[in-house]
Amino acid sequence: MCFKKKSVVMVQFDSPFPKTRKSLRKVLNLRIMMKALLIALAIFGVLFIFVLVGLIGLLGTETKLTLPVPEKAILTVNFDNPLPERRGDEWLYGFSEQPQLSFYETVKALNVAATDDRVKAIAAEVNVSSLGLAQIEELRETIKYFRSKGKKAYVYSTGMGSFGGGTSEYYLAAAFDEIWMQPNTEIGITGISIEVPFLRDVLNKIGIMPEFYARHEYKNAMASLLDSKLSPQYKSEMTKLGGTIFLKFINEVSADRKIETKKMFELVDKAPIRAEDGLDSRLIDIVAFKNDFIDELKQRTGGAELYPLASYAAEIKDNRGKLPVIAFLVLDGEIVEGDVGQNVWQQGVVSSRQTVEQLEEISRLPDLRGLVLRINSPGGSYTASAEIWNAINTLKKKKDIPVVVTMGDYAASGGYFVALAGDYIFAEPLTVTGSIGVLGGKMVLERLWKKLDVHWAGLQFGENAGILSGNRKFSPSEKAAFNRSLDNVYRDFTAQVEKSRKIPAQDMDKLARGRIWQGASAVQNRLVDETGGIGAAFLKVRKLSKPRKGQRFRIVEFPRAKTLPEKISELISGAPRISVQKVIEDSGLPLRQMKLLQRLQYDAVLPPFDIAM
Repeated sequence: MCFKKKSVVMVQFDSPFPKTRKSLRKVLNLRIMMKALLIALAIFGVLFIFVLVGLIGLLGTETKLTLPVPEKAILTVNFDNPLPERRGDEWLYGFSEQPQLSFYETVKALNVAATDDRVKAIAAEVNVSSLGLAQIEELRETIKYFRSKGKKAYVYSTGMGSFGGGTSEYYLAAAFDEIWMQPNTEIGITGISIEVPFLRDVLNKIGIMPEFYARHEYKNAMASLLDSKLSPQYKSEMTKLGGTIFLKFINEVSADRKIETKKMFELVDKAPIRAEDGLDSRLIDIVAFKNDFIDELKQRTGGAELYPLASYAAEIKDNRGKLPVIAFLVLDGEIVEGDVGQNVWQQGVVSSRQTVEQLEEISRLPDLRGLVLRINSPGGSYTASAEIWNAINTLKKKKDIPVVVTMGDYAASGGYFVALAGDYIFAEPLTVTGSIGVLGGKMVLERLWKKLDVHWAGLQFGENAGILSGNRKFSPSEKAAFNRSLDNVYRDFTAQVEKSRKIPAQDMDKLARGRIWQGASAVQNRLVDETGGIGAAFLKVRKLSKPRKGQRFRIVEFPRAKTLPEKISELISGAPRISVQKVIEDSGLPLRQMKLLQRLQYDAVLPPFDIAM
């Protein structure tokens, strides 16, 4: 099975999109000054107010602490570092001279560099990466666009996965002109594995009984609580998912490296493969230490200087002046009702109230011509998803603008419902989407209380008043009422899909019932319009906005950058939360798996499976 993807990347940012930008440079300067501020506070605490006043004064100037782009530059980037969908905007997050670029900023910088005569090559590094599959797909296309402009892209690795788990890293590396590896390391292209946690047996032991109901058999988000093993439907979905990823990897890497498909299957089954053996099989090009890699690149580019991609991004300036606006809004994480509280999961949460406020702020932008909505969400609260969906539709009608959706690694269930507000939807071929269904229920603690000799007494006024009580199972009346609610939500969900995507009602049963789809198959089934990423979305929204010939735009990102008073307030009130998250990460706890289990509390969400490659 071979998938073909239309090669559309973010090109010509100077027309009509931003050619340059100053805000990221300010982040660089701010981080450096914040380090100085914290040192000053530690030594001269009594001078806090004076240092703060001086900092404010500096921020009001065009002080420039970053070095300009060399006339001959090799852009360096480490793809082991995460590329968050949302732009980082916290003072205490990752104190370093180089800020953490968002995924959008990274793709934009690479596309701008492709047509910058000063940039001669890219020198990337990838060893053990946390990038998502859809992100890797768009980065592959971006690197290939860079190469199409006659420039070289090189990647270095000290070991891709070693004992395994390096398949995604190699998938990214295969898009480069040359792959270099350190001697005596390994290429861990061991394939794809999908793991699903099942907790039913342990819950039985402690006396907790999950009572959940779903619409329908493929809506498996609660299978981890309800079952002890994969159901036939769940297994079929995971088999389809893993098989699609694996075949796409084999086909595209075989083409990139000019290796026969049959040979690639054999290499995967032999992995991990020593770097020296990888030379013979054409998996890599050169085995050498990193200093030799750098020296060779400098020689090939006529003495070009190494220059971090983050610094290059800081030198990109925004279009200024009274240009028409295209807004760019990122929704990244589980969708929840109301405001986001101060907790460790905050950065991976989409608050309905805050998102509605951001959409209202977007509606007040002068000369707004369109909205690009980036969704990277496995779903969440159906109520919150519907609230955001309605706010987007309200914005469209009020401002008479097109909305184009670009999907990240996930845009499923509640995330897919939000996407229905778009006039056009893009997804990467490996984006997980669909999951049109709903579920709900409660954890019943009745047997646990008996084990602990805890006795509850209660009164209720109304037949279903205790419907959400965790101290007992649903009564027949409560069960009937609860399932009526699920039926109502499912009917609304499928009706919105039929209306928005113009899908006949008789076809919905084959597409819904909780089934998940990947981007390529979602296009075939009309759930998505086209495969593509952020760049394709910007080009599409420009076309739909019907600009005059040569029209230029400026892009305004949301959530917007925080003001100085907001950052000072966050510095004072937010430090404990950030410290807690840092402690969890440093402790070695399986934070990724813990976040997967967080999905179990929502009613329109993907199941908590973990894909490793």
